[in-house]
Amino acid sequence: MNYFVFFLGVILLLVTATDLINTSLSVRGAGFISKRLSKFIWSILLVINKKMGRRKVLEIGGAVILVSILINWLLLIWISASLLFISQPDSLMNVETNTSTTVVNKIFFTGYTLSTLGLGDIEPEGNFWDILTAILSFTGLILISIAITYLIPVVSAEITKRKISVYINTLGGSVEEILLNHWNGKDFKELEQPFITLIDSIILHAQNHKAYSVLHFFHSSDKKEAFVLNITNLDEALTVLLHSIPVEQRPSFNVLIRLRKAISSYLVTLPATFITPGKKTPPILILTALENKGIKIISGDMVDLEYEKLRTRRRLLLSLLKDDGWEWTDLNCGSYNHEIIMNTNN
Repeated sequence: MNYFVFFLGVILLLVTATDLINTSLSVRGAGFISKRLSKFIWSILLVINKKMGRRKVLEIGGAVILVSILINWLLLIWISASLLFISQPDSLMNVETNTSTTVVNKIFFTGYTLSTLGLGDIEPEGNFWDILTAILSFTGLILISIAITYLIPVVSAEITKRKISVYINTLGGSVEEILLNHWNGKDFKELEQPFITLIDSIILHAQNHKAYSVLHFFHSSDKKEAFVLNITNLDEALTVLLHSIPVEQRPSFNVLIRLRKAISSYLVTLPATFITPGKKTPPILILTALENKGIKIISGDMVDLEYEKLRTRRRLLLSLLKDDGWEWTDLNCGSYNHEIIMNTNN
């Protein structure tokens, strides 16, 4: 027996199983291999999108990455299991010719054993290989089932994410629109109820994103459904309410802080997808439209100091936008379009 090949197969199988379990069953996000594979594919799609200028490339990113992760698991399990049998020349025998099998025969045997299709014309030779075949059959059934069922919660979590995004967008397509839509002539108290509704929803998405970091790679070119755009607008609106609006005109401070903490619970999951604050700080929003409505805007050194304290947070939001194929200028989505655009290509 070639022990190097055998133990290489064992180690590769354990690494693959660990990655699969950490990705699909753990609430800590993707495993070592899946995390880096996802980011590698997404980086390629971002380059293609930048050169072609077509966001449709990014829209397939989530599905491509999810399928790639599944194929990667299946291939690694197949390769590692094949190495175990390849390590021993006479580990498998052809029952029809009563001869040893080739490397290709062993790979083929491993494939349909892992898929639980049966043994066919090839059988293991000896007790050790009989037991190993049985173990691999059970292992294949369990790991492949886990891999396939991983799809369901990811799709469900993506639907939840888009629901939150659309809800935020109904409040307004930009920071100024969110505030203007809820100005009753004397304060912004009307924002309290929608903000309270958003707290639980954003916390739920934060936990989903932590458990399924592949969610980050599901992109929508529709700004209403683009979560990163709308969550950034919401966070910037909170910054304006907390630091640029007089206290008596703000929604409840408790509601603002709770929503801020809910968004923070999402932002702290971003490093798991290799998103970190960049070196460039986004510009401070000029609230001309609010001032034209007679809304008092606080400005000066104190406000500048508060924005300086939020520099890391706002840089992280800018990195988030760029990693999803957007720019800071895309935040101003404009007024909500009530026209329904039908897709007649089908």
